[in-house]
Amino acid sequence: MGMSAGGGHGGANSDINVTPLVDICLVLLIIFMVMVPQNVPEISVRVPPESKQKQRKKPPQETLVVGLTKDGGITLNRNPVDRTRLSEEITRQLEVREKKVVFVDFDDDAKYGEAVEVLDLAKQAGAEVLGIMKDKDHKTPETLRG
Repeated sequence: MGMSAGGGHGGANSDINVTPLVDICLVLLIIFMVMVPQNVPEISVRVPPESKQKQRKKPPQETLVVGLTKDGGITLNRNPVDRTRLSEEITRQLEVREKKVVFVDFDDDAKYGEAVEVLDLAKQAGAEVLGIMKDKDHKTPETLRG
């Protein structure tokens, strides 16, 4: 790390002196750090005041359940519905819902053909998802024995 002054070794020194390069880079860095914040434009932002009113939530919608009894009667959310008006009622109910889901609840003794017809009517009325549910209130042979 010593500095040679030319003298007895004969010839020029080929070592690179990095000190002036580092000095210049540090000076440029300081200049850019000082100048850059002055070039940033100022943006004024108005934030709306905090609302004092609570956001209203939509009331929870009742699950849409189509029921079929063993004697062929059809219910919509436990209300009796005529088979000819079932499709219209489901369509009307699904128009205001985001999720087009219809659950079906059939008696154990309901006829299979009528159950398929009810499923088809619900699908044609606009139901995207059909779910089959089992009502716990129905008496099953296991509960009658015990």
